[in-house]
Amino acid sequence: MILSFFNHAFFQFLMSKKLIIKFSYLSIITLSLLVFGCDKIQDGIVDTRTIDYKVVSIIAPASYSTTTSDSSITTSVQIQNISTVGNVWCSIESLDETQSIYKRIDMLDDGNKQTDGDQTKGDGIYSCKFVMSKKLSNGKYQIQYFVEDNIRLSPDNLVKIGAQIFIYDNGQTNYPPVISNLILPNSSTRGTSFVFSIKVDDPNGASDVQSVIYRLYKPDGTKMVNSQGISEFPLSDDGNTLVDGDQTANDGIYSMILTIPTSYPAGIWLFEFQAKDKSGVLSNQLTANITVN
Repeated sequence: MILSFFNHAFFQFLMSKKLIIKFSYLSIITLSLLVFGCDKIQDGIVDTRTIDYKVVSIIAPASYSTTTSDSSITTSVQIQNISTVGNVWCSIESLDETQSIYKRIDMLDDGNKQTDGDQTKGDGIYSCKFVMSKKLSNGKYQIQYFVEDNIRLSPDNLVKIGAQIFIYDNGQTNYPPVISNLILPNSSTRGTSFVFSIKVDDPNGASDVQSVIYRLYKPDGTKMVNSQGISEFPLSDDGNTLVDGDQTANDGIYSMILTIPTSYPAGIWLFEFQAKDKSGVLSNQLTANITVN
């Protein structure tokens, strides 16, 4: 009887331990699921709004002259559904993107006509004012417009919404550029590189020079045209000796390295040189011959 009771008690003890072990094992599994499952839950409130703003119109002048009474330019962007719009801004640069005038100007919908050119607060029309200096060259410039939404993080929330080109007149007399001091070897050998350069001056300033090019004519008089259909080739004033042979950047001396391939004909080749300013006015033209062996 005593032995039977002892066996029963021992069995109950083992069963309780087994349940404890099972319970502990299940507890560990449950805790693990909680720990590893929770890392997928985002902190804070998830913004479920949709980015649904719509650009209705862009307002900017097609041309501008500093001879007008107001020295500033006003530009505006009209947007619908502005609840997800964080910031609206624009940048101004030359059309060829070589000169940045303003990297960023915030456009506001604050009703401040004097400061920002904005007519009515909260109407979805964002405006700004900027001044074009008389020191800037005549020619084409572009305004690029951007919107940052208030839902996504930067830089994913930035979208370019449009661009506007305008012609600028600084009110000063525009003079054509002048080219001179052409340096070109008298002769060269096919397959061998040579460097040539030309001096460019512009009475309206060095920044008014848009481009300096050369044209090349074969011994039979036909114009050289590359595979892209280009027949006017650029010279550079960037100081890159290895690429284009230019010694000093921005000194007004434009240079280029050229190699006439061995497959091209020998004989007398003709070079034509010309510059153009940002108003599209052409310089004088210089020509020179080179004997290619």
